[in-house]
Amino acid sequence: MTRRIESLIAAYAELEMRIGDLVAARLGGICAGCPKPCCRPDVCREVLESWWLRKVSQHVHGRWWPDDWRTAERCVALGPAGCILKAGRPALCRSFVCDRYTRAYGDVWEAVFYSFAADLLMDLGTLSSRVSIEQLDERGVRARADKIDRRVRRASELLERATALIDPAVGEAAKGLAALKLLASVPRCLRATTQRAILERVDAQVSPDRSPN
Repeated sequence: MTRRIESLIAAYAELEMRIGDLVAARLGGICAGCPKPCCRPDVCREVLESWWLRKVSQHVHGRWWPDDWRTAERCVALGPAGCILKAGRPALCRSFVCDRYTRAYGDVWEAVFYSFAADLLMDLGTLSSRVSIEQLDERGVRARADKIDRRVRRASELLERATALIDPAVGEAAKGLAALKLLASVPRCLRATTQRAILERVDAQVSPDRSPN
């Protein structure tokens, strides 16, 4: 594996861990306390079947998977407090937002930020209408290294700007402008769950006596 590919893997892992840390700081207890985790063995196996995800997870955790991962009946990355992987999860795992998550969002700016953060890796990894980064082997990554590098850098910049939405020192007007720029830059992150969470918070702020269901 070339130094260029190793650098891309490290940059992607760093971005994913940054997203994970920001989400866990506010919502980390939800998975740990969930009586019915959404983790599925077939999705977990994708981490090891995907060359890219396996390399990303190995970069951070070393060889973490058991020998019988192909036949395991449970998610081999599921620990007592949720997924043990800080990096290398399928984008689907990051983008899945359940009702327990959306109910935990605070104001409208939190709803925008955490919904955006959930979908950022999915957007980054969609290299074309037919190609996802998770489908690539080493040769495919090498052939698309420039594009992957640009997308990782762009996603990192967007995440840095987005943190203004959860910064208590940033005013309402600045947060509103940041949210508009964010949603215009990455429209794919404005999914139905995002729209619902945002509208619930707007409704609650307009009518303080009401709260999201």
